[in-house]
Amino acid sequence: MTSTPAAQASQRMHWMDMLRGIAVLLVVILHGADIPYLNGNGVEEWAGVNRYLEPFRMPLLMFLSGMLLPRSLSKPTTLYLWGKFAAVVWPLLVWIALFGGFIYRGGIDHPAFWRSGGDYLWFLTALTICYLIGLSLKPLVRYKWWLIAGAAALFIAMLLTRQFAEINLTIINRTLYNGAFFFLGAAFVRLVPAWIRTPAVVVLVLGVAAAVIAHLGVDDRTLRTGTLYAVPGSVIGIAVAIWLASRTPDGPVLRFLAWVGRSSIVVYIVHFPAAVLTHRLMMWLEADPVTHTIACTLVGLGVSLAGVAARPWTRWLYTVPRSQQVHARLLDKSGKV
Repeated sequence: MTSTPAAQASQRMHWMDMLRGIAVLLVVILHGADIPYLNGNGVEEWAGVNRYLEPFRMPLLMFLSGMLLPRSLSKPTTLYLWGKFAAVVWPLLVWIALFGGFIYRGGIDHPAFWRSGGDYLWFLTALTICYLIGLSLKPLVRYKWWLIAGAAALFIAMLLTRQFAEINLTIINRTLYNGAFFFLGAAFVRLVPAWIRTPAVVVLVLGVAAAVIAHLGVDDRTLRTGTLYAVPGSVIGIAVAIWLASRTPDGPVLRFLAWVGRSSIVVYIVHFPAAVLTHRLMMWLEADPVTHTIACTLVGLGVSLAGVAARPWTRWLYTVPRSQQVHARLLDKSGKV
């Protein structure tokens, strides 16, 4: 029996949520290992595994966010802007104040904090910029030019990243590079249904290619992130991940990961402060590298999942209070039903 378009859309959202959950949990695992490692008390083997995964984590998160852009742009501009402010800009501002004011070593007024786009919060800063740029591309959504715009965004971003490489404004480089994947996601979302019907043998070959590139990138950062050379491995890895995710059978694991993915912003926001504070405790206790890394990772994961579970009672930390009421009023004024 052929599934309806609504059922297909629901199924796609389910595996997209699952992929988003996987990607953001990998970010938690990354920081759980990197925070002690970069401070001289980490585990080299764990850091090596994280370098292997680096080409896929943030590009996948940005690509999945970009896939939702065309649908968002179908809304009236006021609703679009309010939605992004309520769900992205608001938590960025709240957690810049909390993390920068109470946890960041240099304090919220330190220039490096702002050059980086809010330290670990750069992801939300980059998303905000991408959504604003996306609004300017709204006229292209209904046309094949959208694909050209996505491909052009990737190429131009790579060139500009090289130009800004020597400038100490890391948020520019991060936004250019990762934002390119955001617009690729927006450009190719309509091609996903055709892609997931690709024969398995093709995906197997691509999977091997992605694994080889990732392996080479462990010792060569230019193959992992920030350069044109890193793009093929990331794009291939994203394509393979989407193909596999679309075939994942329903079950407890998929539902758990989808649950995490639907609150990926909560996981992303809360894990890092938890890991940093755990790191400082481990340094004070003079813990060995393995214990140090395990503690930062487990606390980061545990606090993240607790944050997701507590979201109904802590919404103001991640969404503008009474945002639904404002959305309803804007919807009424727009004349949409």
